[in-house]
Order: sequence, then structure tokens, then C-alpha cells
Amino acid sequence: MKNILFLLVIVTTISCSSNGEFTEKIKQKVKTDALGIEMNYKSISFQWIDTLTVNKQLNKGLAAYKESLIPLLNYSYFSDEVLNKEKLIELRNWENEQRDTPFVFSGKKYKNYEEFAFANRNLSSFISDLCNQIEKTDEILNEWDNLEEGNLDLIKNAIWYYERQDKYYGDIATASFEAVIPVRDIIERTIWESAITLIGELEKLQAENDILSKMDANEVMEYKALNNYKINNPILNGAEVEVSKYFIFDKELNIIRTETFE
Repeated sequence: MKNILFLLVIVTTISCSSNGEFTEKIKQKVKTDALGIEMNYKSISFQWIDTLTVNKQLNKGLAAYKESLIPLLNYSYFSDEVLNKEKLIELRNWENEQRDTPFVFSGKKYKNYEEFAFANRNLSSFISDLCNQIEKTDEILNEWDNLEEGNLDLIKNAIWYYERQDKYYGDIATASFEAVIPVRDIIERTIWESAITLIGELEKLQAENDILSKMDANEVMEYKALNNYKINNPILNGAEVEVSKYFIFDKELNIIRTETFE
């Protein structure tokens, strides 16, 4: 039924156009891809294969997001079992645990380091970043029961604390003249870097899906056609060869790319 529907959409859209109009566009595309060399293109058959609607693209995007999330959650640091509410609270309060309580700065006493940080937020970039992250953590904790698995804000927040811990312990090692960086530290840094890269890719997919979700689900984005044709291949001394290839048209019926036929 779906195949019949998309073919009806295509027929309705291009009913005033002949296949010759599209094979002429393909002829020009073939010549352009051959850097202007005349290939003596001759169409054998042309047929519309598929149409890509917003709804189809959104479903593909959601599936791609779900699949891309798997390697991120495969890191135990970000699994539901490890990165639970108690762990996030522990990370949030970790900086306080490393400092004197009460914390004294320039003769002024503060309840703890967190209170000092918020009272002196612009004292350094680190203190400013710490305050920003604590605020973000509190927002996440307030919405904890509504979080979905693999929440990117949660994972980014946790990574900031993990990297902060790595730097703190690295500074201690440097101060104690330990020249060798522990293998675990190197592995963890690699994990944070890989995770941040994955998050960037996921955020891009998420943004694309958000845009699609606000569009008309039935709007056509692309048409797909299969063209079987003959050309004289200059690489084979002009020998005639038969080629089958998919040509993708935008909604204005201009060729935007090709795909290999297998």
C-alpha cells in the first residue's frame, strides 16, 4: 500500500513532464561527472523507484540516533547502573571534599568551597566553570525522574567532573615529581575525548531530527529514480558499456546526487 501511495505522489508531481526531460538532466549530469567529456549517453530505461518524505527521513534519523547512542552507553561510566542519581550528587560535591571546611579565603570564612566559589564566581575561569556545572547539575537533578536513557546533558556534565578529577590528581602527581602518567589516566582521557566526539555527532543528529519533527510529515524531500543507460567509456578506448545507477532528485526535480546500483 505504501509503495502505491508514493508512486501516486510521484505521478501526480511529474504528470506534466516526460521521462525525456529527466533523462536529459541525467545526460548532462553524466557529462559533468566525466569533466565535460562527451560520453554519448543513451537511455535504455528510466523508472521512479522511491520518494523520501519528511516522515521517512525523520524515522531514519531517529534510528540513526538510537544506533549512534549505543557505543556511548557502552562506556560503563555513562551506563544507568554507574551514572545514577547518587553518583551525580557525589560528582557535584566532590570539589568540596577536597577542600577545607569551612573554607577560608583572604581572611573571610565560607561554609565550604562551593559557597566561596559562588561568592567569587568571576575570580577565575575555573571557578566560573565550576559554578556553571554545579548549576547544570542541579537542573538535571531537579528533572531526574524525566530523564531518558543516554541524556546528553547528563553525560556532558559528568564528563566535566571526570576531567576535573583527572586534572586534580594529575597536578598532585606532578607536584610529587611522579614523571610517569598512570595508564588508567591515559585510558580515561581517551574515553572522555571519544565520548565528546560521539556527543557532538549525536547533537547534530538530534538537531536535524528536531527540525524534521516540526515540518509537515508528508512533505516530499527527494525522489529516487533508476536509470539504465549506455555510454562510450573513454577509459576503455571508447568501448560501449551499460550502466545502471540511481539518480536522486530534490523536490524541484533537480539532480542532487547519485547512488550506486547493486
